[in-house]
Amino acid sequence: MQDRAQEIVKEQVDSLQAKHVTNGALIALRPSTGEILAMVGSADFDNKDIQGEINMSVIPRQPGSSIKPLTYLAAFEKGWTPATLIWDVHSEFPPSGDPNDPRDPYEPVNYDEKFHGPVTVRTALANSYNVPAVKALDFVGIYDDPETEVEEGLVPFAQRLGITTLTRNDYGLALTLGGGEVTLLDLTSFYATMANGGRQVPPVAITRIEDFLGNLVYEYQVPTGEQVVRAEHVYLISTILSDTRARVPGFGTNPVINLPFAVAAKTGTTNDFRDNWTLGYTPDLAVGVWVGNADYTPMQDTSGLTGAAPIWAAFMQEGIQRLTGGNPSGFSRPAGIIERVICSVSGTEPSKYCPSQRSEYFAADQPPLPADQDLWEEVVVDTWTNKLWSSACGDYHTEKLGIHVDDPWAKKWLKNDPDGKAWANDMGLTKKPYIIDETKICSDTDSRPILEFASPRNEDILLVSPVELFARVDATSNFGDARLEYGPGKDPVQWEVLTTINDPVTSISEIFSWDLNQINTGWITLRLYLTGLNDGFAEKRIQIDVQVPTPTPTPTLSPTPTLTLTPTLTNTPVVSNTPTPTPTHTATPIPPTINPPP
Repeated sequence: MQDRAQEIVKEQVDSLQAKHVTNGALIALRPSTGEILAMVGSADFDNKDIQGEINMSVIPRQPGSSIKPLTYLAAFEKGWTPATLIWDVHSEFPPSGDPNDPRDPYEPVNYDEKFHGPVTVRTALANSYNVPAVKALDFVGIYDDPETEVEEGLVPFAQRLGITTLTRNDYGLALTLGGGEVTLLDLTSFYATMANGGRQVPPVAITRIEDFLGNLVYEYQVPTGEQVVRAEHVYLISTILSDTRARVPGFGTNPVINLPFAVAAKTGTTNDFRDNWTLGYTPDLAVGVWVGNADYTPMQDTSGLTGAAPIWAAFMQEGIQRLTGGNPSGFSRPAGIIERVICSVSGTEPSKYCPSQRSEYFAADQPPLPADQDLWEEVVVDTWTNKLWSSACGDYHTEKLGIHVDDPWAKKWLKNDPDGKAWANDMGLTKKPYIIDETKICSDTDSRPILEFASPRNEDILLVSPVELFARVDATSNFGDARLEYGPGKDPVQWEVLTTINDPVTSISEIFSWDLNQINTGWITLRLYLTGLNDGFAEKRIQIDVQVPTPTPTPTLSPTPTLTLTPTLTNTPVVSNTPTPTPTHTATPIPPTINPPP
C-alpha cells in the first residue's frame, strides 16, 4: 500500500503543475489497531526544488474546513444535535470570542460568498458553510474556563482527541475554519478515532521487530484504546459526513468524494489556496491527504475538492479493495441512537405550521426539541407596543403568526434584508415578520393609545346630512399621526380616507363634517387608525346605519312651440307655463305629470 500511495500522490501533483502545485502527503491508518498502513511525506523525496526531503505529513499546516467536524463534535457534547438550527446570515463577532474585544468585528463569509438563511447542523456541516461553523465555535468556546468543573472549549477538546499542535493562547473564532495549525498525522488520527466509534488507538508505525537471525524482539499488541468521545456523537458526525444528498447544494450531485460505498469525507481549503486537505474513513480505513507547497507559496485556484480529493478517492478505493476484498464495513449504529421525524426547516418536531418534514438521527438522551418550540407560533400581540399582549394592555390586540428567533443577526436579516423578507414570506409569515420575544410583555406602564368616538356612536342610525363627527384621538406617548376612514358593510375590505389627523386631539372635538348625500344607504364602518412613532398602531371601529333620504330630483322643462302643459284632474300640483290655480292639498304630494298634446 505504501508504494501505491506514493504513486497516486505523485501522479496527481504532477497533473497540477500548471496551477503551481508541487507537493503532497498521505496518511493511511487502520482505525481499530492504529497501524500506519501508508505514510507519504512528499511527492518526490529526491526533488530538492520542492523540498522533497521534508515529511509534510508531520509538519503543522492550516487545515481549512477539514477541522470543522471537531467543532461540531464538541458542540454535540454541549447539547447540540444534527437538527440544531443555525442562522447562516451576515453576522459579526469579536475576533477572539471575548465580548470585550476592542478590535474590529470578525465577519466570516462562506466559500460561495452567499448566505443560506436557517440551516440545521446536518446541512451546515455537509456543505461546509463557514458562518454556521463560527457560530458553533462561539457556542463551544475556544479555551477551557478554569472556574468551571467541566472541561470545555475546542482547544482542550482537540487535545483530548489527539491534536497536539494547538498550543497558542491567542486563537480566535477563525480556529474552526482552520486558523490553527495541525499535522496531517494528528488530524488523520482524529478521523480514525471517529471511524473506530470514538475509541482512540494511537498511531503506530512499527508492529514487529526481529533480529538478524529472525528471532522476535518486539511485537505490537493492540491496546484496548480509550473511549474519548461518545459513540453516539461520533455516529451522528459519520452520518453527516457520508450523507451524499445533504451535501448536494455545496458539492453537486457527483463530486469526487462520492465513492461506490458509504464513506465519511471532509475537504478543506485555506486562504489563498496555500493548503488543500481531504480526509475520510470507513470503519476499515482512515485516509488523510494534504496538497500544497512546502515553502507556503499559494497554489492557483486549487481547492480541497480538486487538489487533495482525487488522491484520497483513488487510494481509498484501492485500500478498501485490498483490506476488505471490496466489502467495506458499514457504520455500526449504537444502541443509544434513535430516529425521529423533524421539521426540515426548524429541526424541531413538526408543528402544524411546518412546511416540510424529514427524518433525523439523535442520541436517545438528546432528542429533537418539541413541536411547541418550533419556529412558528400563533401569539396575541398588543398592536400599539408590538409586545406580547396581557390583560393590562386593554383592547388593542391582534393574533399574529410569529417566529422564534434568538440570534440577533437573524433578526436583522428577517427585518431588513430582502432575502430574509422573501424567506419569511415563503414560510407563511409577512414580509415584516413578528419576532417573538417572551421577555417583552406589555403592561399598564407602557404607552397607551386613546381612541374614542363620541358622536355618532356604535349602531347609531343617521337620518340627516351632513353629520358632524366628534372624537378623541390621542396617546400617552409616541403619537405619530391618525386618519379617519370608512368602508362599506360591517367588515370592510377596502377603506377610504375621510381626513387625516397630524396632531393629538386631547379632548372630545369635532374632527370632520361628513356629507352623506353621496353615500349609499345601509351599514358602513367608521375607523380611527392611529400609528405610533414605534411602528405600532391602534384602531377603533364603529358601525353606523346610514338612512339619509335620497334627494328628489327637480325636473327641468324645455318648452317647445307645440308643447302645452295642462293641469291634470288630480288634486296634485301642476307644472305649466302660465300661472294655475292653487290645488287642493293632499296628504302626500306626488310629482307633476306632464301630458303631451293629443
